Amino acid sequence: MELFQVDDDGRLFISPAIEDWDSIATYQIDTVIDLEGGLDTCIPTLANSCLYVYFPIDDDDEQLPNVSKLQAIARLGASLVRDGHRVLSHCGMGYNRSALVAGLILIELGMSGADAVARLRERRPGALFNDRFAAFLEAPPQ
Repeated sequence: MELFQVDDDGRLFISPAIEDWDSIATYQIDTVIDLEGGLDTCIPTLANSCLYVYFPIDDDDEQLPNVSKLQAIARLGASLVRDGHRVLSHCGMGYNRSALVAGLILIELGMSGADAVARLRERRPGALFNDRFAAFLEAPPQ
């Protein structure tokens, strides 16, 4: 499984589905935002070791997921990144849903929407081929 670092500080990553925790632990990731259906079975259950946020969403060109929940998750992710935690946003293939949330986190960290889209596409070739997700990041509601 390959992880894609999307920030400059090595604290924000996207990936496809998690197959085993060892590959995640290598990066000292302690927060996982899971956007695909089905809970990851390999997440550590040791107390105080991993924050696991489960919010399955569809990769749908017709409508966006619940925007207020997406923005709340992005604020949480950005806060954790600012505090030095390492955050992974992941979905089934690591292209759209994970990039949508990682893009919102980048925006919360001060990056413009257009720059966030460009950064995600640079760091994860093929990312954000869902035009609705990309357009939303480029012009998020205030």
